Amino acid sequence: MKITIKGHKQLKISPDLRSYVEEKIRKYEPLIKEPAICEVLLEDVNGPKGGLDKVVKITLILPELKNPIFICERSSDFFGSIDLAQDRLEQQVLKYKEQIKIGTRYPKKYFLEKEFNKEEER
Repeated sequence: MKITIKGHKQLKISPDLRSYVEEKIRKYEPLIKEPAICEVLLEDVNGPKGGLDKVVKITLILPELKNPIFICERSSDFFGSIDLAQDRLEQQVLKYKEQIKIGTRYPKKYFLEKEFNKEEER
């Protein structure tokens, strides 16, 4: 997976922040088929004024999907925004994998019932 990390306008990205983003995104590499492109845009909306202004936008382009997966999260610091975005990315990737696994074999309600029964047995 190719990961591109950019800072909006004049924002400089520290090596710690860059490695943190790559660590969080690379976690999903085994779930995604190649060639996939992930673009991460870090943005500080208000500048030095503070507040909930650190925005992380993740765009994941997968070869099997028509539309890319787009996630935008905001918090008071970049690390918190990245964590929130990573949680949403996990949900979207698992949803995408479930759609591929189900396919058009049978209605989704039967698949969900089967999964629910597996969880009850545990």
